[in-house]
Amino acid sequence: MPHVAIYITGHGFGHATRMAALASALAEQAPGLRLSIVSTVPDWLFRLNRSAPVSLRARALDVGAVQVDAIRLDEAATLAAYAAIEARKAPLVVEEATWLRAEGVDLVVADIPPAAFPAARRAGLPSVGISNFSWDWIYAEYVRRFPTYAGLIPAIRSDYGAADLFLRLPFHGPCDAFPVVRDIPMIARRARRSRKEVRRSLGLNGGRPVVLLSFGGFDLHGLDFTRIAELDEFLFLTTQPPPRPLDNVRVVPVGQLPYEELVAQADIVLTKPGYGIVSDCLANGTRLLYTARGEFAEYACLTEGLAQFGVAAEIGVQDLLNGNWARSLRALLERPAPEPHLPVNGAEVAAEIVLDWVARSERTARP
Repeated sequence: MPHVAIYITGHGFGHATRMAALASALAEQAPGLRLSIVSTVPDWLFRLNRSAPVSLRARALDVGAVQVDAIRLDEAATLAAYAAIEARKAPLVVEEATWLRAEGVDLVVADIPPAAFPAARRAGLPSVGISNFSWDWIYAEYVRRFPTYAGLIPAIRSDYGAADLFLRLPFHGPCDAFPVVRDIPMIARRARRSRKEVRRSLGLNGGRPVVLLSFGGFDLHGLDFTRIAELDEFLFLTTQPPPRPLDNVRVVPVGQLPYEELVAQADIVLTKPGYGIVSDCLANGTRLLYTARGEFAEYACLTEGLAQFGVAAEIGVQDLLNGNWARSLRALLERPAPEPHLPVNGAEVAAEIVLDWVARSERTARP
């Protein structure tokens, strides 16, 4: 039985949800395919976002970006944490290669821990990367401010250079550390039920515009909920409980329904722009109000994509934290909801490519 190992960065939820979509597409196209996911992302997220049986292995090969809270990140802590991984990369790669061989893996897919690629090469396996950015690009600006860590960039680029193929998603950075790059459509989650059906299941009567607060699993304690409580013309939904109950804020427990259905039924999503929530909004025709997310190079790519394909607006960080939302929300509601027209079959396209590489690997392995 062919075996694919999928390595996923622990940074945020967007990488994990799109790889869960890939895992489901692989299972649909190749029933019986064995799938292993290697990541520190919580297992409940995979249970909610996959339709394929997978084995989960907790293992950190990178650090992503160290977040202070839902909006702010710590550049120095990020570089220090990755430097610690780089310092022990040699034994880490050996350990991963040993595991890959012991488990009979045929192909490594990674989004996008750098060490996954030299581990695959050491194990004698092909490897395929999938993402819309690479960590050398993200960290480059941090290194300019903290030049002590300058050696991390060539080290990461060297690891990416061990990949056989990189599948580049829309709204991307250069990704030029990968020797072979192929563009594919967006990977996104599409709601299976209509907005009306989802709202009925939530017991919503449609009397007020619904705003989904979406901050990637981080808590909402930095927000001024005294001010938000005054915005009673809106109903706010969140999966993260506020510090105290509010009449216009309703908590939808994680797992009560697929997150893409929460996105699809909302009139507006209020968020920081990450690939997962941006792709969900574009795929389901939902307006998006976003704030800056600190020094993160992906931000510009995502906001340009929103401007081209969606209906979105920016709100300042202080206005977000202070609950000064009413004017921005009203202005966005006056704009027609977007009509989804960007191809979102990236998971199916990527699965076809991955399975072709699995077949090649099996043919090569035959005596």
